[in-house]
Amino acid sequence: MNVGDLLDARVLDADGTALGVVVDARFALEILDEHDDEEEHEQDREDPERPLSTHTASRGSVGAARLLGLLVSPRGGGSFLGYERTEVRSPWPVPQLVRRRMRGTFLVDWDDVADVRTDEEPVTVRLRAGWTKESPDL
Repeated sequence: MNVGDLLDARVLDADGTALGVVVDARFALEILDEHDDEEEHEQDREDPERPLSTHTASRGSVGAARLLGLLVSPRGGGSFLGYERTEVRSPWPVPQLVRRRMRGTFLVDWDDVADVRTDEEPVTVRLRAGWTKESPDL
């Protein structure tokens, strides 16, 4: 199975109640090569005036990707187009329109996924009992 199989998958809770569809996946990247001065590196990440390419890990220092969770929307397919990042505010009114369209979307931790059925159409993701709804914001 690849991540593309999960997009637009129907999401059900443990009782079989429909919660929405998978609109995106959230990953964490393993960093293989740590920066020498961690404090300076953290400042680089937080400086919106510097281009992203100057403080992004180089291709050689990024390791495996680990699936953290799935973004589920009760309103059907679509994407945040990167506007789930809380600091993105322009071009106005695009972020507001995208956030309004995607309201109600939530993150489900991958650990809360009990079962994925790819042998049926549409693909179905069933959550374990006691799953928690997390914020989709980055």
